[in-house]
Amino acid sequence: MKISDTVVGAGFVTAGALIIAGTLNYPTLAAGHPGPSLFPRILGGLMAVFGGLVSVQGLRNRDTTEDVEWLLLYKNTAFINAMFVLVGVLAYILLVEKLGFLVMGALLLFVIMWRLKVSPVKALIVAVVFNTIVHFLFAKIMRVPLPMGILWW
Repeated sequence: MKISDTVVGAGFVTAGALIIAGTLNYPTLAAGHPGPSLFPRILGGLMAVFGGLVSVQGLRNRDTTEDVEWLLLYKNTAFINAMFVLVGVLAYILLVEKLGFLVMGALLLFVIMWRLKVSPVKALIVAVVFNTIVHFLFAKIMRVPLPMGILWW
């Protein structure tokens, strides 16, 4: 079986179009302020545009994609890294309310950086500092309510 750039790109175009279509019923704000649909539409549009570019590139190259040996996929480092990110995001979604943004964000960043072979000390420092900055920007400056979790009982 081959993984075709044309098919993958078309999948991203479809996903982007579905994201944009899903935001059409989002409310708009008065006085021309951007509403909750702004960022999903931007991301959906970018997914569609870059998916289209990947599809065109696949068509131009006539999809000379190598065969993928599905039974050996577990040995592929890039695939394992992608699964770490996917599982980490799912764990974040499931645990953020209980553990809080600061704990889960720092933990997720640390685990992903550790998996990408960043030294544990550097990964811990970057995860804590970056997550604290993000928390400050969103919770204090933009006043976005973030889950407090175990740190604030």
